[in-house]
Amino acid sequence: MKEDFISDKRRVSYLAATYSRIYRGQSVLIEGDFGAGKTRFLHLLKPKKLHAVWVESLFNIHETLASILKELNYDTKATYRRTPQYLKTICNLSNCFIIIDEASDLDIRVWPYLKRIIDAGVPIVFAGLPKVRTYLSRNHPDILSRLKTLILYPIIVEDFIKQYKDIQQEAIEQIYMTVKGDMRKFKEIVTDCRDRAKELNQTFIDINLALEFLSDLPPQ
Repeated sequence: MKEDFISDKRRVSYLAATYSRIYRGQSVLIEGDFGAGKTRFLHLLKPKKLHAVWVESLFNIHETLASILKELNYDTKATYRRTPQYLKTICNLSNCFIIIDEASDLDIRVWPYLKRIIDAGVPIVFAGLPKVRTYLSRNHPDILSRLKTLILYPIIVEDFIKQYKDIQQEAIEQIYMTVKGDMRKFKEIVTDCRDRAKELNQTFIDINLALEFLSDLPPQ
């Protein structure tokens, strides 16, 4: 885990909670804003007894069901007429769990099928923006009640500052505040700063160097 994430108590706790749920055949919703690290968190899920099946959230229902079975080496074709057959097969699966990243992009017609899978005890781990929970609370409260919602926040500055020993603490804090916690943008700016420091033959990035890149950012 250390190679993927800087030590963070919330993520360690969430990882344990997710394992506990999926081992019991229950499902989870990982919620977070852009840049919170939802996808990276999903990649940490490597339970010893369960096979992870990643599903593309942009598929329609028969493609979604067929792709789940294909991941498990079933010979399937994505045809609408086989949808009931595929759903029944998936509901009888064991020793696996399903991961759906970018759940905000799911076709609304897919949710009732996913409910059948959840009720069959096949765990699904969803990850998406807060609007996923908002949508479910309004349209499928029965599905939301079946999910344990874990809200993922960006790692705070104090937790990862020691990972950037070549950057002045004030510079790290300023970058973090400017990008409003978006870790993708944070890392992009850090990379730019390091490249610039290398050009200047500097081994340390101070606040003045960081401000060169922050001043070019559009207002958020």
